[in-house]
Amino acid sequence: MPEDQSAGIAALPDFASLFPDLQETQLAMPLVMPGALPGGGLSPFPAAQMAGASNAFAAGPERSASGGTLLANDPHLGFTAPSIWYLARLELSTGAVIGGTIPGVPAVMVGRSRALGWGLTTAYLDDQDVLLEELDQADPQRYRTPTGWAEFETRRSVIRVADADPVTITLRWSENGPILPGSHYSLGSVTPPGYVAALSWTALTGADTSMSAAIGLMRSQSVAEAIVAGEDFVAPAQNLTLIDSENIALQMIGRMPRRDPQSPTRGRMPAPGYDPAARWQGSLPYASNPRFINPQTGLIGNTNNKLLDRPFPLHVSYDWGDTTRIQRWVRLMRQRMVHTRESFIEAQLDTVSQAARQLLPLVGADLWFQGDPAPPGTREAQRQTALQMLADWNGDMNEHLPEPLIYAAWMRDLQFRLIRDELGPQVDMFTSVNPEFIMRVFSDTDGASRWCDIVQSAIVETCVDIARTALDEAIQDLSQTYGPAIESWRWGDAHQATQDHPVLGSVPLLSMFVNIRQSTSGGDNTLNRGLTAGGPPGADQPFLNVHGPGYRGVYDMADPESSVFIISTGQSGHPLSRYYDDLGALWRRGEYIPMTLDPELARAGGVGTTRLEPRP
Repeated sequence: MPEDQSAGIAALPDFASLFPDLQETQLAMPLVMPGALPGGGLSPFPAAQMAGASNAFAAGPERSASGGTLLANDPHLGFTAPSIWYLARLELSTGAVIGGTIPGVPAVMVGRSRALGWGLTTAYLDDQDVLLEELDQADPQRYRTPTGWAEFETRRSVIRVADADPVTITLRWSENGPILPGSHYSLGSVTPPGYVAALSWTALTGADTSMSAAIGLMRSQSVAEAIVAGEDFVAPAQNLTLIDSENIALQMIGRMPRRDPQSPTRGRMPAPGYDPAARWQGSLPYASNPRFINPQTGLIGNTNNKLLDRPFPLHVSYDWGDTTRIQRWVRLMRQRMVHTRESFIEAQLDTVSQAARQLLPLVGADLWFQGDPAPPGTREAQRQTALQMLADWNGDMNEHLPEPLIYAAWMRDLQFRLIRDELGPQVDMFTSVNPEFIMRVFSDTDGASRWCDIVQSAIVETCVDIARTALDEAIQDLSQTYGPAIESWRWGDAHQATQDHPVLGSVPLLSMFVNIRQSTSGGDNTLNRGLTAGGPPGADQPFLNVHGPGYRGVYDMADPESSVFIISTGQSGHPLSRYYDDLGALWRRGEYIPMTLDPELARAGGVGTTRLEPRP
């Protein structure tokens, strides 16, 4: 084998070395709270923990009891009422398609036709770079490029404001993308004097054919045709899981930026916009996108986990959405040689937390069964009761159990105690538990156990001390809300799905009619995901379920009409309609409804027909 002739890389360059004009105070990123984002609550970019998350998995004919192929898919998005998803059938010249749509989008985003089934998961592609453009001191309307100075493209835009004077802003673009204000996302704090920040993003291309790709996907009659149709998809990048009668596949769709192998920051930090090595060089060919067709195991799955390990610039991403859900999926798939529609439904609804199974033996290793039984009513007695319950628990985040609530509150308080002395006010940025961080601390990976010591105190705290204190504090907080009887606590009381109306949901009295609240199982790291709201210490109702599978579908190509579907609220957007929340009760119980491609069968089960005609 030839020797590796490339330069060795162990770390990224120091940011200050790229921009010598930076002041020392600019090298520390200031606290960025949600309210500081552009538009505050109207910012188009949610917090990191609210990034897209989904499950999709497929079985080939050799791993299916029916001899056909199977596909399960449940995209995870923020809960709203009505749901973002809408069940529909579209009639095309190539045949009907059925499944989940988004109002206003003329395509079935996830679903099936007679010949094909498809599902989506977020790909987590690294498709954005920030480049800092150096301004010409003699003319700030020009910026430096690899070939000299160039003028910004500009456009004036008038924003009309009710009961106020209009506001005029000047929009600017460089060759690398639109110029972002330094006030947004604290960009100004890391931008040297005489520079502005530009955003390169695949979604900003003027020739975006993603909708054509979606329509081409619906028209496809095979996995091979669907993969070809995916080439026209631009952004946002998705993992497309596919089945036809004989084949299964996973294809990442979306343009991958072509970065220079010698990029100074590999896209992980802002880079000089005039550096040719920092600029994008178009897009990589579609063949570079990850693709898996009919693997030997007969199974394909994605839970937003890392798909493959390739060196930069073919790396896809440095940031992935899951490390534990995929472990649980692999375990469930290995329990059977062949799968059925029912076993796929069981996996889709699974609420066992692999993170809890891994964390509790680590965090509680020196706490289990310590000392004699404590007197009833004391803090020690409550701790012993909680530890005994957790020791007998299998990690199932079931809504009817107290153990998930104890576990979630313990890990939440524990992470806060581990990081608050080192991070100070920045601790409020970390609103959700990161299991991987806690695992590294309690297994002392690379000396990570030093996080357990509170640096401001005179004594040296151990990880056992912090774990014990965090558990006591969590039990005390829960006792104030749910009473002193630990056995009577119930995860579902805290973990209610917040399917709230985005406009009327906060209006007194009206909220009672438009908001849908349901006790739910699952948690942050379960296949049946129910992401908790989190928030800084002392936040109100931190365990509300705010993000999860608003749509579920399971398709069996051996008997396509036996495929099942469900959304989390109802088909109507009218709060007084009986169809506003009727599917929500089925969704909560893990039930589904059938849908048919046969229009006669559909009409036979319908309650009426609504005909929409455009004005002449």
